[in-house]
Amino acid sequence: MACHASSLPPERPPEPAEQIAATLADQGWCVSDRVLAPLHISQLRHEARQRWQAGRFRRAGVGCGEDLQVRDEVRTDRIAWLDPNDLSAAQRLYWHQLEQLRLAVNRSLFLGLYALEAHLAVYPPGTYYRKHLDQFRGIGERTLSCILYLNDAWQAQDGGALRLYTDPNDPEQSEPILPEGGRLVTFFSARFLHEVEPATRERFSLTGWFKRRG
Repeated sequence: MACHASSLPPERPPEPAEQIAATLADQGWCVSDRVLAPLHISQLRHEARQRWQAGRFRRAGVGCGEDLQVRDEVRTDRIAWLDPNDLSAAQRLYWHQLEQLRLAVNRSLFLGLYALEAHLAVYPPGTYYRKHLDQFRGIGERTLSCILYLNDAWQAQDGGALRLYTDPNDPEQSEPILPEGGRLVTFFSARFLHEVEPATRERFSLTGWFKRRG
C-alpha cells in the first residue's frame, strides 16, 4: 500500500535546548529570548535584588585561588555565588532548564559537560567588565558560558550591552547584546572575547559556566 505524505505524523519541532545546541554547533554562540516565563524571571530578579539590598554581594575579582585579585581597571561588578545544594524554587527550575541544555549539547557536540557553577551579578550604574575570556589562565575547565538576564523593561538608552566579539580572526567584529529580561546568551568560553559596557541603571544577571574534565 502506498504511503502518502498526508498520512505521516507531523515533524516534532525542536526543543529550545536542541535549538540552542544546533546554533552553538553552527556559530559557537546563541541568543535566545523568552527562555523562561516572565513570572519566573520576575521571581529571580526579586531574589537577586533582595540579596543585593541585604549586602550579600561582594566585589568581583579576576583569577582564582591564590591568584584572585580585585582590579578596578578590569571589572567593577559585584557577585554572589550560588550553592547548588541551597537553591530557591525559582533557581532550581532554572537549573533544570540548564540541565536540559547540558544534555542536548553533549548529545550533539560530544563535549562531556558535567558540572555547572554560577553566580548572580549586579552592575551598579557606571560599572563594567573589560574585554576578557571566560577561562582562568592555564585552566581550561570552563567550556560553555550561559548568561541569563533578569532586568525589567531594559532599553537601548540604558546601556549595559554585552559586547560579544564574534570573529576570532577579526578583532573589530562584534555584536552588542542588550541585557533584556528573559534573554539567555550562550557561547563557548574559550573562543569568544566579550565585555560588559557601563549602564545607567542597575543591571542584574545570572551567569553560569558548564565545565568539562581536563
